Amino acid sequence: MKIVEKQTKVTLCENPLPIRYDDFPEYTKQDYLDRIERLWKLPQAQNYDYIVIYGDREHFANVDYFTGYDVRWEETLLILQRDRIPTILVGNEGRGYVNETLIDLNIEMYQTFSLMGTPNDERSKKLKDILLGCGMKCGSRIGLIGWKEYLKELFSPHQLLTDVPYYIVAAVAEITGIDHISNATGLLSDCRYGLKHTVTAKEIIHFELSGTKTSRGVYNCIKHAKPGMREIEAAAFLNIDGEPQNLHPTVNFGQRHVAAGIGSAAYGQKLEYGMPVGIGYGLRGSLIHKAGMYIRNMDDLSDNEQGYLDKFLKPYFAAIVQWYQMSRIGVTCGELYRMVDDMLGIREFGIGLVPGHFTHTDEWTNSPFADDSDIKLGSGQALQCDFAVGFADPFMSAHIDDGYVIADAALQKEIKSLSPTAYERFMARREFMKNVLNIKLPDEVLPLSDLPGVCFPYMADTSIVLAVE
Repeated sequence: MKIVEKQTKVTLCENPLPIRYDDFPEYTKQDYLDRIERLWKLPQAQNYDYIVIYGDREHFANVDYFTGYDVRWEETLLILQRDRIPTILVGNEGRGYVNETLIDLNIEMYQTFSLMGTPNDERSKKLKDILLGCGMKCGSRIGLIGWKEYLKELFSPHQLLTDVPYYIVAAVAEITGIDHISNATGLLSDCRYGLKHTVTAKEIIHFELSGTKTSRGVYNCIKHAKPGMREIEAAAFLNIDGEPQNLHPTVNFGQRHVAAGIGSAAYGQKLEYGMPVGIGYGLRGSLIHKAGMYIRNMDDLSDNEQGYLDKFLKPYFAAIVQWYQMSRIGVTCGELYRMVDDMLGIREFGIGLVPGHFTHTDEWTNSPFADDSDIKLGSGQALQCDFAVGFADPFMSAHIDDGYVIADAALQKEIKSLSPTAYERFMARREFMKNVLNIKLPDEVLPLSDLPGVCFPYMADTSIVLAVE
């Protein structure tokens, strides 16, 4: 595979297809009820009498998934029981906000979830009494969902491993007994059976809107970044609107900031030619991040950095190309992992994590990409092609992080029916990848980004991209 520089206009961002919000299907009460029904039908859920889900500002996604209640600065607890209306516990400021949800909920005010210094009075029952009121009793089998599962071999045998706050676990255990509580987070995020790893047409359309906005904002920021500009000044060009984010915006200039990778835009750091840069942010359902060297041409690099293009960036882009070309239904995640390792070397190219992962409204749910993984790509998976690379001496960094969906013909037909404009953007991206970047894109790949697979070899010049010859 020969990688070349190509002069082109990134038409998807320069002449964007319009976003029409009236062509955007909203979630309904039935969507949430269907998710709850699917949960209870999972074989892995059959042993539970209750599924108890904790949420807070950072870990909003699991409660939101079943209710549409997007917890803000308080915490929340959702209690699901078979064939009964769910119960949700909210603090003072959630009490009115929770009424915006579409499904029927038994709402319990639990003021311990409120901010300190706000009322905690007779309107709020004790947690144990609320749980008893839900019918919980000695011997009830509880599936507890926080935000992670844990490697049991790293902890004491027979220990309950959960990140749900201790006082909640203690209240449940006082009723049921600690041995009747299990970490059930895998019901949502296990790589084989987790509910959030099979997405619907409506979810895909939501994620597509997120990818559209984030990619256009990232491109706008890259295009308008200028020497002497501070990170915080450049970040204004991300054009962030009122959509809730799933990742802190990252506009980073210079080796120290780019190497850290996840810092917020700073006031003091200014952009100069020859610097590494990283620019990205995420909305729920899609993250876009691009990193490289802020140069106009190779003359902006020092003598010992002259291998940047041929020894570093082009091999990396070739692996990205192959990733997309292999993203076919039935290919195992292990095959993709080994391809990256064979083409680049996971350690040699400084890939600190794994080369990709599942995504949902929470940016990273889990990753099936491992050397020995036999998990197969399938229709209805939302993924991030996400592997940053870096050399230490001399320091070089690159990242082409875009989301995409695997969708068979039937799922694509449903997407087109629900949102013709989202489908049109999907098809335009596919054409760009195939006809401009010359990537042999499988029919089932739907790119979420208007910068799909785009690599700017000279981050100071957005008119040149890397492509397959």
